[in-house]
Amino acid sequence: MSEIEQGSAEAVYISALVGEMMRRVLGDALVDLARSKGPAYLDMFAERELARYVDLFRERADDTPETTKMLRAWFAVEGCAALTQVVERASAAAKLD
Repeated sequence: MSEIEQGSAEAVYISALVGEMMRRVLGDALVDLARSKGPAYLDMFAERELARYVDLFRERADDTPETTKMLRAWFAVEGCAALTQVVERASAAAKLD
């Protein structure tokens, strides 16, 4: 099997699959946490993780300051939206039990 080229359609597809898999794993773990610690725990979890998002972003050596600023803002918005969706689904699933 040959190595997948970065940025290729195959690499983007695999990345999307891995991302979806990780969302499902996180969602299942959050449902378990909500069931054991209560749904309010998910709000605290989301606040803490959103505050830590800044630590995840890594500037690339060839980025301009404008590019870094734009990517950092996009990362924060998309990351917040993704985490919020996972937490909301987990909270709803935990309440069904």
